[in-house]
Amino acid sequence: MLFKRPYSCVLLLLFILTVSSIFATEESSNNLPNGYSTVTLGMSVEEAKEALKKSPAFGYNGNQDVSLLPGENRTLITTDGVLFFNECWFQFDNDRLYIITLNLNPEQIDYYSIFKTLCDKYGEPISLSPEKSEWNNGTVQMVLERPLALKYTDVAVFNELQESSNVRESAQEFNRQNFLDSL
Repeated sequence: MLFKRPYSCVLLLLFILTVSSIFATEESSNNLPNGYSTVTLGMSVEEAKEALKKSPAFGYNGNQDVSLLPGENRTLITTDGVLFFNECWFQFDNDRLYIITLNLNPEQIDYYSIFKTLCDKYGEPISLSPEKSEWNNGTVQMVLERPLALKYTDVAVFNELQESSNVRESAQEFNRQNFLDSL
């Protein structure tokens, strides 16, 4: 007999269920989408424009929705969404889409429905607060924010921009201190 005590079978079963649920959650979070519909992170501005034209849900009207952001090689496409979307923002750095923000229409969909759907599909969020819920697989960060926005971010590009920003701030602080020391 493999198990001499009946409760050892129960403990083994509980252990197996716990381990399998952990792996299922990790596998789900690894399958995070890298965008919505045909618009995905990493697209060029032109590729994104073409994808937006093909999807009526975004309400893309063409080049008048495209603007340049302060800084080098930064572009923003804004669209007036239809039905479930109020407004959508697509941020580019060096001609690559790195943030998709979908501002959702609270008259058509609610926070809890989206939260529950995301949990069912991708597992529990890695971070949960009254303001937002976050899923992250190291490549894509997906955040559901209150009142009602869903954001997809390319983690590598975002971290690179953050690091670059910190380096610029450090250089400015250094120059500031040198100026003050020269007085």
